[in-house]
Amino acid sequence: MTPPVSEKLPADRQLRLDALLEKNSEGVITPQERSELEALVDESEKLMVANARRLAEFARQTVGTPTGAVPVTVWVKPEHAES
Repeated sequence: MTPPVSEKLPADRQLRLDALLEKNSEGVITPQERSELEALVDESEKLMVANARRLAEFARQTVGTPTGAVPVTVWVKPEHAES
């Protein structure tokens, strides 16, 4: 079995994320850009979680739980709950 391919942001969105992160760190980001940054970060985090789940499932199917393995907790920002 071959490992799953990690998904990532399309190149244009990754470039935009990088630019917005730079503006944010310089303190010159506008409120509209901050909203765009938050959306891109959310999208990126979802991709990372999905990639981790696929990789973990692949490991379970091909290797099982290795001896001495320890569980790891990953904290992610939850989806906005509707009130």
